[in-house]
Amino acid sequence: MTETGPEGTRQTEEDAGPPPRNRFVATLARWGMVIILVGAALNLALAWQSIGSGASQVLDDVAPGWLIAAALLGIAPWFFSSVRTWMWAHFLDCPISFRDAVRTTAATELTSSISPKAIGGAPAKIAMMIDSGVRPGHAASILMLDNIADVVFFAAIAPAIAFLTARWRVPEVQEALLRVFDKLSGAAPWVVGVVGLIIVVVFIWRRRSAEPAKGRTKVGRALAQIRGDFLSAYTLIARRGKSRAVAAVALATGLWLCRASVATAVMLGLGQPADPILFFLLQWVVFAMMVFVPTPGAALGAEASFAAILDGFVVEGLLGVLTAGWRFFSFYLPLLFGLVLMPLLSRKRSLD
Repeated sequence: MTETGPEGTRQTEEDAGPPPRNRFVATLARWGMVIILVGAALNLALAWQSIGSGASQVLDDVAPGWLIAAALLGIAPWFFSSVRTWMWAHFLDCPISFRDAVRTTAATELTSSISPKAIGGAPAKIAMMIDSGVRPGHAASILMLDNIADVVFFAAIAPAIAFLTARWRVPEVQEALLRVFDKLSGAAPWVVGVVGLIIVVVFIWRRRSAEPAKGRTKVGRALAQIRGDFLSAYTLIARRGKSRAVAAVALATGLWLCRASVATAVMLGLGQPADPILFFLLQWVVFAMMVFVPTPGAALGAEASFAAILDGFVVEGLLGVLTAGWRFFSFYLPLLFGLVLMPLLSRKRSLD
């Protein structure tokens, strides 16, 4: 349908198509549903294989309460991530609603499911924060702060737990850690290259930002503003944000404690004994290895890593069911939760 006016023919609002936010949500929903269907089929195949190999004999003592706990542990990280985003946005004087923070988390997790783990949902997270009213430089700062908190957990807190509980002495844990260190050593040249590139870019950026404002292009002024916001965030944190930095690490710890405890709850839900700390450390290794899987959402690689690392701690014949349950509660169920939640949050926002 068209309308004719003094300036000729123009499209109606309906012909122009859906707004960018709705197109983004529709794209995430379409790809997310494909991933859920494929993942569900793989999970059913794993479970069926285990049942066919005798797992049904050890499934007589299923505890539904623990399986509900596994579902809650799988979804709980969204709360920690949303609180972290909301906290930093308010600290940087970019107040957003908690609903916007949840919407940002949902978009981040959904985008992460259709991209390699090394990339994750970073682009969607920045885009959603900007859409919620956070300035681009501050959005980039919040993303970096979240990544730093996660690195502190993986590089310091989790190893400290392994050391203090003496679980690092378990031969299988040592073997799993060696695998991670091998992966890290192989990735070291790439990390050094990326860090070097960042240093060069920052150096060039500083030189250009030192130019008089009148001599800059519009794009140059915008980039200078982003850089100023990005660096001012860290200056502000150094001056009066140390307690929030500690809170961010605590939230990251809660996030990963929940995420790395799903298999423990599934194991207990299947009526089998499980060492919570040992299983937590083994899952910490699994999540560390998933970063190096190039498939979207670490598909197939995540299941393979989990099965390889936990094989020696699971009753014979039960590994397939445990792997399927862990992947469902830690990945596919939160993804399905996000697919339901994201359109509701977007629709609410559009009515404001």
